[in-house]
Amino acid sequence: MRNPLVLLPLALMAGSGWVSAESARIQIVLDVSGSMRSSLGSQVKIDAAKSAIRQTVGGLPDGSVVALRYYGHRVAQERKDESCRDTELVVQFQPLDKPRFLSALDKAVPRGQTPIAYSLQQAAQDFGAPSDEERAMILVSDGIETCGGDPLATVRDLTAKGFKVKVHTIGFDVDAAARAQLEAISGATGGEYFDARSASALAETLGKLTQRALLIKRESAFGEEIRGGAKYDEAVVLKPATTYHLDHHQRRNQYDYFVVEARDGQKIVASTQAFEKGIGIRGEKFEESGIPYAGIAIHAPDQRHIVDKWVAGPGEKATVSLSLGAGQGGRFFILVGNEYDDQHQNNRFDVRLVDLFDANSGRDAGSDDSKAVDIQPGNHTGYLYANDSTDYYALTVSPKAKYNIRIKPGVAEKTIDLEVFDRDAVKVKEVEAANAGAAVRLENLEFAYEGKAYLKVTARQHLAEDLESAYALEVMQVGGETPAAASDKPSAASGPATGEKPGAAAAGAATPVPAPTTASGGSSAMLIGLGVLGVGVLVAGAYLLGRRK
Repeated sequence: MRNPLVLLPLALMAGSGWVSAESARIQIVLDVSGSMRSSLGSQVKIDAAKSAIRQTVGGLPDGSVVALRYYGHRVAQERKDESCRDTELVVQFQPLDKPRFLSALDKAVPRGQTPIAYSLQQAAQDFGAPSDEERAMILVSDGIETCGGDPLATVRDLTAKGFKVKVHTIGFDVDAAARAQLEAISGATGGEYFDARSASALAETLGKLTQRALLIKRESAFGEEIRGGAKYDEAVVLKPATTYHLDHHQRRNQYDYFVVEARDGQKIVASTQAFEKGIGIRGEKFEESGIPYAGIAIHAPDQRHIVDKWVAGPGEKATVSLSLGAGQGGRFFILVGNEYDDQHQNNRFDVRLVDLFDANSGRDAGSDDSKAVDIQPGNHTGYLYANDSTDYYALTVSPKAKYNIRIKPGVAEKTIDLEVFDRDAVKVKEVEAANAGAAVRLENLEFAYEGKAYLKVTARQHLAEDLESAYALEVMQVGGETPAAASDKPSAASGPATGEKPGAAAAGAATPVPAPTTASGGSSAMLIGLGVLGVGVLVAGAYLLGRRK
């Protein structure tokens, strides 16, 4: 059943009427040079272009502000100097008068050269003084510049002088050289390039670009503008810790697909914040009004839905997260959109990756001894949560030492158990927490060999397993020598994940803990030191007495 909140914005919009967005200007710059007389399939190129533009204009909403400029349409190619200055604004910027626009379109007859650079200079003046409105130019050409101009240098110069117009380019059955030139033009202005090999492809591309440009736009500080893919295999990579907003409004049930790479032991946190205004989209008409909706979701690498959330209120924020245990990392999909109502492009969203690495290892401690994280005596921090209820650690032990181990959960709701195994997977000892929040402790553990012992830390299965939290792991060695290798570099088991800079895991490695000096666990080193000190005192006293005689 549709959420009743969705009916409210519809009711509000019904009373105000729908209007097209008049805060955008589009100019179509059409190549009418002599090469447009050539055939494309069953049609002449100019006729195919006219047909595509007619179809586009017919679908534009009333009130759209659209201009039309030609080049190469009045002077023959043979009169090159004159033809290279042949460009004309045949329909000025004004609310769209479709009959007049189409009448001007019918008069286009291919004749001259291809003065792209000169035409761009002239077209830049058509837009008038700077404004907050959205401005776009759509350049349709079937060939490369033929008048010696440099279109790329021209748009770069215009941009440097403050010309803020995206130039989208459409290569209409072009060769590689023309495509490269048109791509460079659009790329220098933040626009897009499209290939059109047929009349239908040209019509589709023109329609897409004009519709996109006529969406309500506003200058804002809503983050980096981006457009996602339309499906999983077109998902666009997001940079973590970067604030984004879409470059278009979204219809209900329309989603932009993004992707982020996350490792074992990391948490994906994806957030979206609703704009102060809602948006309504009906057909090709748009209106800023109603309740602002914002939705975001996380899907698994195999495209399974994991979690989603939406809000409906100015400035409200929705956050979803997923913590990844051992073997759970990969490419996760972030979907922006919702099933209840249209979304404004000024909704912000971002993705963060939070490190939950166990014992500063750069990864998650695995759920069996083959994936254990190497540790040495000292203080460490680990994490347990719904997707990671067990951590294994490998501790290098010596028959000359004893070991005290203590684990304390970071929250009162968590219950933790500890088991210790020798190198043959034989359980040496275990202890269960007396109650939630209590520490567990094993003391005076001894091993008859030089090698590794394994610590298994488990969150007891109950409702609190969903509570993500850290725990403190303290390992104290009594007697013997702390293994030097562990303090120098991480072992293969605890090394950084593929692609991480070498040494990243070692940076946070714990340092050896000195032997205790308490009476109960007395240090032989301290006793020897006291004995030496006593002998020194006696020798000094005897010397002084001899001096007095």
